[in-house]
Amino acid sequence: MLLQDIIEKKGYSSLVIGYWPRIFLIFLFSITYNLLPITYCPLSVYAQQPAAQQKSPASLEEERLTILKADIKKEVERLEKLKKEIEEAQKALDIKIQEGLLKVVKMYEAMPPEEAARKLEKLDEDSAVIILNSLKPKTAGKILAQMDNDKAASLSKKILIKGKVLQEKTSQ
Repeated sequence: MLLQDIIEKKGYSSLVIGYWPRIFLIFLFSITYNLLPITYCPLSVYAQQPAAQQKSPASLEEERLTILKADIKKEVERLEKLKKEIEEAQKALDIKIQEGLLKVVKMYEAMPPEEAARKLEKLDEDSAVIILNSLKPKTAGKILAQMDNDKAASLSKKILIKGKVLQEKTSQ
């Protein structure tokens, strides 16, 4: 079982364990391909090194923080790239929706007002309001004139409310 599998199964993150496994793997790779001039030296020699040559805990912590900052920076860049991709996908979706709406609006404009009124009366009010708002005012007026009075009044009221909301959004 690989060390990474053990880390993932135990729920440890690389932040908790630190970067020692990576450093150890780099060290092993370097020895394997003779990138480091390694000679035998007893561990007691390293243990007796003067304190000036050993890294202080503060410098080790600074190194660790530097590595973490670099990782965070990479993650932020990755997330920003992902955000741009999502925004582009949303724009493409909005364009598709707008094209579909224009197609439906053209269909309703091509219908006689009586038939368009009957079909709009069967739709839910929100959809009917969206279609009526997209129609030319003259065509929308002819269609509303052919509708039941209560339904026409209700749709007209929703069109007014929607217009006020849009007007408030643009004024802010």
